[in-house]
Amino acid sequence: TLHVICYLKSCIIMKFYDRKEEFDALKRVCSLKGFRVVVITGRRRIGKTRLVLEFLGQKDFEYIFVPMHKTKEIFLQDIASERKIPEFQKVADLFRYLFETRDHIFVDEFQNFYDMDKSIYSDIQQLIDEFRHREKKCCVFISGSSYSLMNRIFVDHAHPLYGRADAMMELGPLDLATVAKIMTDIGMKDHRELIKYYSVFGGIPKYYDLVEASGIRPFEEAARSFFFDTRMPLLKDEGRNVLVTEFSGEYKTYYSILEAIASGKNTVGEINSVLEGRTGKAARYLDILRKEYNVVVRETPILEDPGRSRRGIYAIRDPFLHFWFSYIKRYDAYFEQGRADELLNVFLRSFDTFVGFSFERIVKEFLMENRHILPFEPYRIGRQWGTIMDAPKGKNTYEIDILALNEDMSKVLLMECKWRDLGKKEGKAVVHALQEKAGYLGLKEGTEIHYGICAREMNGKTDLQNEGVFVLDLEDMERVLSRHQHYP
Repeated sequence: TLHVICYLKSCIIMKFYDRKEEFDALKRVCSLKGFRVVVITGRRRIGKTRLVLEFLGQKDFEYIFVPMHKTKEIFLQDIASERKIPEFQKVADLFRYLFETRDHIFVDEFQNFYDMDKSIYSDIQQLIDEFRHREKKCCVFISGSSYSLMNRIFVDHAHPLYGRADAMMELGPLDLATVAKIMTDIGMKDHRELIKYYSVFGGIPKYYDLVEASGIRPFEEAARSFFFDTRMPLLKDEGRNVLVTEFSGEYKTYYSILEAIASGKNTVGEINSVLEGRTGKAARYLDILRKEYNVVVRETPILEDPGRSRRGIYAIRDPFLHFWFSYIKRYDAYFEQGRADELLNVFLRSFDTFVGFSFERIVKEFLMENRHILPFEPYRIGRQWGTIMDAPKGKNTYEIDILALNEDMSKVLLMECKWRDLGKKEGKAVVHALQEKAGYLGLKEGTEIHYGICAREMNGKTDLQNEGVFVLDLEDMERVLSRHQHYP
């Protein structure tokens, strides 16, 4: 087992960050008596394997990786040749041996048994029940990158492994504060570059491992080798690799929908238009993408009931997939024709706009994590949009980037996000526009109304603050983020 641990750890470059809550949860489960099963899900590159390896540390454990596209016979032969384990004829016999002889077992990419032989799950269910009855002390960690399959395996009551997990953990991305710490540690201290990288890579640890390995540089330069290199772009096929275990025969329809969302078509009606306009088709597929695959999210105005609102819009949940469908999948023909340099120019011309759309999401996330810096403690933070009564068509809608409110709506904050440098005059114009939008919200008389601006850099910040405006720029965000220290 030791040589396996050393081999796996030699592949890990970056320092381990955060995940304290996850560590504590694993400790609680593994401290229980008897036979325990912990299931960890999360998208590819999120750090599932790293989390379990760090948790197990120097413990004696067995690591079993379940590959795609291998027969169970070859799988068993490979396990026997790579480990000091006898060669078995049945997968069930392998797991019986491991359950008997090991205190800690880590089975990685467990959903791949689904294609190898579905009956393996029934065999493992019987073994789990047997060893639980015997109260054998063993902690089995099971991880998988397919959200839909892992849920089907462990959450679907018709599946044999339903109810067999003592704990299920969905590993999410690292937050902005942790990514800021990573970027500082690897030598990137430019606040603007932090936002650019985070707008594409989000909180996926492996991508920052690649950033460190390939050298610190502005994102536009890094993008050439990551996506647009004519010989070996490191991440050009990453979006396809992330989704390959999710979508089956109807992947073209799902890809069309995701590409449409990435291009700005985010309502059911607009998405229907790319699916030959068949009424109801988009709604059905969006429901699957949202509930079964967890790839898209439905957003409604913060002042409306999400369950009853008819103003729902859709967004791609993962920042990297949003980027991939915007710049890579959309331009497949360019790559096929060897025109990556042209596509690089398309990217360079429009990337600032892409970051601008992402900046609103990033600021909202930042404020939700740091509510104490706002003029009051908000109960909800989100976007608001709607219709202006009696206004002419084309001028009868409004949108507020961020609306924060307390529980009884006696206090509200309207905020605009701008991915550019602003002066005092521009800042006042933004506040004036927000004051006009406040009139569309139907607020009660006496409501305490605050106005805010977030920009890359805000000149005349003090004057605006003295006038009661909540002002935030990248320098302020960096100051708040630097106070957060996340350790394992």
